[in-house]
Amino acid sequence: MEVFALSIATVAPTGAMAFNTTTSAKFAGVNIPLSFLLGTVAILLIGFCFVELAKNITGEGSVYAYNRRALGERAGFLTGWALTLTYICFAAGTVGLTADFGNVLLNHFGIHIPIAIIAIFFILLGWFITFFGLQLTSRIALVMEMISICILLILSLVIIFSGGKSGNSITPFLVKGNTSGIGQGMIFAILCFAGFEGSSTIAGQSSNPKRSIPFAILSTIIGAAAFYLIVSYAQVIGFGVSNISKLASSSAPLDYLGVIYMGNSMATIIDFATLMSCFAAFLGSLNACAYMLFALSGKQYLPKYLSKFDLKLSSPKNAVNTTSIICILLYILIGIPFGPEEIYASLAEIGAINLLIVYLLVCLGTIFYFKNVSKEHFSVPRHLIVPIVGFVILLFPLWTNLYPVPKFPSNLYPYIVALWIIIGWVISLFNHPKNDLFSSPIDIKN
Repeated sequence: MEVFALSIATVAPTGAMAFNTTTSAKFAGVNIPLSFLLGTVAILLIGFCFVELAKNITGEGSVYAYNRRALGERAGFLTGWALTLTYICFAAGTVGLTADFGNVLLNHFGIHIPIAIIAIFFILLGWFITFFGLQLTSRIALVMEMISICILLILSLVIIFSGGKSGNSITPFLVKGNTSGIGQGMIFAILCFAGFEGSSTIAGQSSNPKRSIPFAILSTIIGAAAFYLIVSYAQVIGFGVSNISKLASSSAPLDYLGVIYMGNSMATIIDFATLMSCFAAFLGSLNACAYMLFALSGKQYLPKYLSKFDLKLSSPKNAVNTTSIICILLYILIGIPFGPEEIYASLAEIGAINLLIVYLLVCLGTIFYFKNVSKEHFSVPRHLIVPIVGFVILLFPLWTNLYPVPKFPSNLYPYIVALWIIIGWVISLFNHPKNDLFSSPIDIKN
């Protein structure tokens, strides 16, 4: 349960549907569901690479454990180092969303509190919950995400069974000369799945990682995909296939649909569901980041302080403390002067660029591992064709983040990612594992 919970919480399906469909609609138009369907295919290919590696390799550090076996120690560290930045960005970024929706929800009741105070409150609350171990953190996150998913599914089914604005239609799944827009919409569909691999960061805490991690990854992708198709279709017909521009320009499409199809109180319930989903995403990202720091420090790449594991709490408490403090500092530096929306938009974009690079490296790692290390298990369809196709598909969203050169400050984000990787390279030159190459990095202290 804990393994599955971490993946589903990090993906945060309800939160993704609250703000990604409007952006996708600007490109894909009425074909949003089709973009999500094609994006699901791309993510499934990447997910199969994770599954194949997880079935054969166990160890702390997710992609670090995989690619150190597939591509070598340094390449493994750089892959894990890149994923750590992604989780840092996702954790601090989702704080902005959580504070924003918390503020909206409080406003429904006439309560007005500075957003900065709301943000710090949720960071401290997440810090407190995560400090007391994986079981508590993951179960709280799972319950909140499941409740929010059910709320959004109820609204979506009401819209679909009522026929929406002008009746149910197959138009959202038919291509009508909008192939480039559908492709651009895929970018946001793919980003809705970001974090599906979160469960792999805690493989060392699972009793049967070679079974539980693949199950968590595939069930998260398939479950989220079904949810996204239903909700995106409901949003399209809810606004009307001939009125898609209104969806693309809406600042709160779910609130609007809730009021139209289920009354004013539904908007408050939707905001509550989105708040829970965003906070669950914060818990998932915070936990995943802490375990990445814990794993990399256990291999002497990062300070030994981060490798301490508290058996009583069942928590890498020093890594949790460090990650939480980083979130507070980032919110103070970005969230307070520029606002909660900007800290999410900026950090999510940096994290997404970084994550695409990680996924590309995992595709390469799958090929090299089964071609060179586990030759007896090599399969052309699973270990060559799938990762190659996944690699090629991922190049498209990565390239669109680089060219045409985006406007400021987005044009700086690729350089931030490059700088992070260069720092990791320097760290790898001066620090390296002093224990056996494939031994566990855990340093347990009571």
